[in-house]
This record gives sequence, C-alpha cells and structure tokens, in this order.
Amino acid sequence: MEYELGEIAGFPYCGFGALDEAGIAAGFMTRPSEALLTDALQKEAFKAALAAKDMVVLNQVHGAEVHVITAGEQPASGDGLVLFEPGVVGVIKTADCFPVILYALEGGACAIVHAGWRGTAARIAAKAVAAMAASGIAPGRIGAIIGPGIGRCCYNVGSEVATAFREAGFGGDIFEERGGATFLDLRRANRATLAGAGIRRIDDVDLCTSCRTDLFFSARRENGRPGRQVNFAMVKETGR
Repeated sequence: MEYELGEIAGFPYCGFGALDEAGIAAGFMTRPSEALLTDALQKEAFKAALAAKDMVVLNQVHGAEVHVITAGEQPASGDGLVLFEPGVVGVIKTADCFPVILYALEGGACAIVHAGWRGTAARIAAKAVAAMAASGIAPGRIGAIIGPGIGRCCYNVGSEVATAFREAGFGGDIFEERGGATFLDLRRANRATLAGAGIRRIDDVDLCTSCRTDLFFSARRENGRPGRQVNFAMVKETGR
C-alpha cells in the first residue's frame, strides 16, 4: 500500500487513500503536528477535518498495555489503542519509536500502537492483534502499516537492549554489527511480531526519523529533546 503526502487541517501527513475503502482514517503526521497536542483550536480543527467526535491521547509509558475503545473510554496511560467506536480518533506520539497501525480489511475496527524498543520487545503489536481477534476479527483479515521510526541505519544500542531482545526470543537478523557497535532493526522486529501473530498483509512507509529530521522529530538525532509528531487512526462514522 503506497502512502500519499497530503494535509489535514493544514498539517502535512503520510496518508493512505486505500484505507478509505475499509472505512478507516489513518496516517503518520510530520513535525508541525505537535501543535495538535498543545493548541486547543488546532485540535478542534483537526477533529473537524476528520469528522471526529472525540480524540484519545494516551500518556505513553513505553510499556505494552493496549486499551480497547468501544464507548467513549478515555484511558489515562498506555501505549496502544484498539478502536471500535466510530468517530473516535486514537493518537500515538512518536520521535523515533515506531507507530504501527492495524485495520480490519472489511472495516469496523482499527488499532494504533507505540512501539519503542521496550514495547517492541514485549510484542505490543501482537497484543493489539489479539485484542482485535478477541472481538471476532481473524488475524488473517487484519492489515498492518509500519510508520516512520528510527532505522537500523542509525539505531545503535547497548548490551542491555540487545540482551532484552535475545531473551524475548527475537532472531539475530534484527541486529547488525558495524564499526564495533550493535545496530537494532526495530522495523524488522515489528514485522516479525506481526507475521508471528498471523498478519499476512504488512506495509511499511520505510522512512527513518533520524535520517529525515526535515520531516520528523528524532530523539536520537536531536539529543533527546525533540518534540513529538502525531500518528492517528479512526473508524469512520457511516456515511462520512
């Protein structure tokens, strides 16, 4: 599935027109979208552009807790949202961690998760798949899109992180030894998790946040003090 560069309420984002057929609005936004987290007027304009009635923004804790939204729930913290209620847009904030969007191929449900190294090691994407499956959506009828995040080209890690992935059962193909340092491929790790959970359609925008700070915030490249861009997913209301 190819992404298209577009705008919502004046904010640039990577969108997916093909998701419209499944009744899903979703995308990965760029640096200016940070204003949606702090400016009430901008937030309302964003919701209006999506025809959204509500917006869920978690206090992310780099864990693997996934919340299911069916009737206006507003969980305080966590790192994943499964959305069944139409018109409720779920937001994940990133600046090197990977946003992963899931969607039911026939529509009616979607999910979005924040997969940093801890969440990826804990297989948060598979937990979102399991939450969708518990409501009757077979994994084979779920698609996934991996958004912008720090690539193996830029993500060198220490022994603690590498050991966590090895102990979690990930294969050695997610690592690359280069110049005496270990580089971790979070994108590949999430693909493996999704495939292991039964997802057959996995798309990837293949954009590195550290390489593309013209578009995205990068905690690694910007010395741990960047902003956060918005990533979103929503089940559209019928007729919207």
